[in-house]
Amino acid sequence: RGAGALSAARAGGRRHRQPRRRAAQPLQPGDTDSRSSPIRRFFHSTRPYCLVHLLKSNMDDQQQPQQVPEVQQATPVMTEGSLSFPFLEHEDTMAALREAHTLFILRGLPGSGKSLLAQAIGQKYQGLSKIISADDRKIEPAVHSVLPEEYKGMDEETDSCCKAGTPVIVLDDTNHDTERLARLYNLAEQHGYSILIVEPKTPWKTQLEELKLKTHWSLSEAVLTSLKGPLEETPLPLFYGWFLTKKCEDHLRKKKEAFLKNLSSLDGFKECVSQFTTEECSEEEVNLEQYFHDMGVLHCTTKFCDYGKADGAKEYAEKEVVRDALCHASKLKLSALFVTPRTLGARVALTDEQLKLWPADAEKEVMPEQDLPLGSRAHVTLGCAKGVEPVQTGKDLLEFVKLEKEGNEGEKVQDLEQGELRYFGKGMWMLRLSQEDELLGVFSGFYGKKKEADKAEEGAAEKKPEEEKEGGAEKEEKKESQPEGKKKSKCTLL
Repeated sequence: RGAGALSAARAGGRRHRQPRRRAAQPLQPGDTDSRSSPIRRFFHSTRPYCLVHLLKSNMDDQQQPQQVPEVQQATPVMTEGSLSFPFLEHEDTMAALREAHTLFILRGLPGSGKSLLAQAIGQKYQGLSKIISADDRKIEPAVHSVLPEEYKGMDEETDSCCKAGTPVIVLDDTNHDTERLARLYNLAEQHGYSILIVEPKTPWKTQLEELKLKTHWSLSEAVLTSLKGPLEETPLPLFYGWFLTKKCEDHLRKKKEAFLKNLSSLDGFKECVSQFTTEECSEEEVNLEQYFHDMGVLHCTTKFCDYGKADGAKEYAEKEVVRDALCHASKLKLSALFVTPRTLGARVALTDEQLKLWPADAEKEVMPEQDLPLGSRAHVTLGCAKGVEPVQTGKDLLEFVKLEKEGNEGEKVQDLEQGELRYFGKGMWMLRLSQEDELLGVFSGFYGKKKEADKAEEGAAEKKPEEEKEGGAEKEEKKESQPEGKKKSKCTLL
């Protein structure tokens, strides 16, 4: 300030007067210099640093209320291996799903990483997928006595995507409720979609304290515990198997139609057409394409589980090789097409790797007295006669295998464009393909409803008048001449 004042004074032509300093007075005997006191020297030395101000500021800070930092929500970060799924890494599987119709059901506790997994699936199948999230509809995770109305919106959107043929549909929800799952199973079956139930692989997926921090929902530990119970029970399907992609399904159905058309036109078949007649259909009216009814999504069954009720179902589902194979795609080799008065099917030649998923007793269940090669029963059901269950297709195939083992290769009838046609008697025809057909299939489970017998028709049959039974002896003889498999009244999807 002195230098500035001096400059200003000079600029104004006035003389700057320096402040007069008081002359130091000499010390009198007995006096002490105040500056010689340690405290005085301390304040004198710290005066340039405004010690008093610093002390006052520190006291003010202590008087102000301290703010408690807010607990930040931990954003889930996928750890190494948590996105290690075949549908995200395996080329054959990704190629299969791009040409299939698949419904992903993500299942797990809140905060376990389902939404990040859904995003990863959406990015991998960009332009071919649709993510439908419960969080977007503000459906709070909880055990509900009655499902919230908001689920109807999710179902309607899922139904619209299925009708539009969206290849990959992802349902992002806890999916802990059995009633809710049953509704999704029926929706998928109605539209011909395969189901893949997937759980996150994050290391904290069952750690409640960690989940409370990672989920954006304010959930208590009691709520998380109530959700954890149902999720610990893995739903078992009606059966496991390889499910063909939509593209491969269309290819095989065209192959089937061409085979039936050629077979119907042969004189040799017309001579044996009586094996395919029914009370409603005479020899002149037999149309094989109408005779065999389509059985829905084409697949090759490995193990019938009956939702865990069948013998060995739980043990099969817990096998490491089965768990590792889930969601994996592989190529199925078709070696032949076959027809009997009961069923229409495709014979599958399993590889050594695929045989690891084949139950050791699959053939013995049907023919316990026979020692048939493992995998002899592997097939794809393409159609069934009225009242015949699809499980009969595998039994009919084993009849062919049994005859072949005994040295009966059938009678060669004709060389067709697709291969060599042979007749084994009793209405049993087999077309051995000149070149094996490879079709992509994804290993998974079928969770839809098991079709039950038509009780109304059974009840009506039991109440037939006695006079009708007595007067219908000829009809009874005709029924007995029909193949045993055709006496059953309803199909069960296998």
